[in-house]
Amino acid sequence: MLVAICSDLSAQRRYKRRYRTTWNSVADRFELIGGTGFTQFMGELGGADDLGTNFLADFDFDALRPNLHLGFRYRYNEFLASRINLTYGWIKGSDQYTDERARRNRNLSFRSHVLEWGTTLEFYFLPDIPTKNRYRSRGLYGRKGRPVLGYISSGIAGFWFDPTADNAAGNPVRLQPLGTEGQGSLVTRQPYSLVEIAIPINLGFIFKINQAWAIELEMGYRKTFTDYMDDVSMTYVDPSLLSSPDAAYFSSGTALNNSDPSSPDAIPGATNPGQQRGDPTDNDSYMFLHVTASWKLFSTRQSLPKYR
Repeated sequence: MLVAICSDLSAQRRYKRRYRTTWNSVADRFELIGGTGFTQFMGELGGADDLGTNFLADFDFDALRPNLHLGFRYRYNEFLASRINLTYGWIKGSDQYTDERARRNRNLSFRSHVLEWGTTLEFYFLPDIPTKNRYRSRGLYGRKGRPVLGYISSGIAGFWFDPTADNAAGNPVRLQPLGTEGQGSLVTRQPYSLVEIAIPINLGFIFKINQAWAIELEMGYRKTFTDYMDDVSMTYVDPSLLSSPDAAYFSSGTALNNSDPSSPDAIPGATNPGQQRGDPTDNDSYMFLHVTASWKLFSTRQSLPKYR
């Protein structure tokens, strides 16, 4: 009898040690992610009906544009995972999206592709641990995993962008080569790079369909180290110093006080050389909203949660 009791206690300890979700092998830890969503640009162009707004206060539904997302996740345990990400999307900003008078007088706009690649570390505040009873058999009962997981993540990313706008003839023109703020024409202003670094900050939730498939919802903010995603940052320059008619046009020629001085939004003299065109103390940023499906690549019966 004593042997039977000791054997039962030993079995219970073994089941207890296997209480949390485990995987059959390293291969069971990999997940493939893919889906779509929206991109929101936050910078000098467009945004809220005020000056100096930031983050969610500068959110603009008119500027939402689509994106495509791919990811590859590796789970270390229930609480930590790392992910490689690739996102391709579009961003747009326009002073016509706001009712703020100074921005509408400036009357600039842009659009751009954005290609982002990077890696993040995910911390699960709603981890994948068993939470509910499922089976009962001779005193042993199974545990059902949590159906909704939640995480926060951050890491590092690189991204490429290329701001473009339509000239007076309606033809698309790349803005960076023009030097609309005197880059390349003034020794104090150098051309900006189209490849930059961003710090991603994400909040995500995973809704499990079964052991292999899940639907994921993630909102991510990108802190960048450039103020030229929209080609606007510093002050207006003398158009005669610029390299081409297009450069002069995109520098200040679309402003209302040049094209329509009678407009109630026009502010005479606001685009004279030396006047503020952007805010170089506040870098641009952007956000992603992703709705994706994730698939556990090597899901097996052995990768189901172990039972107590």
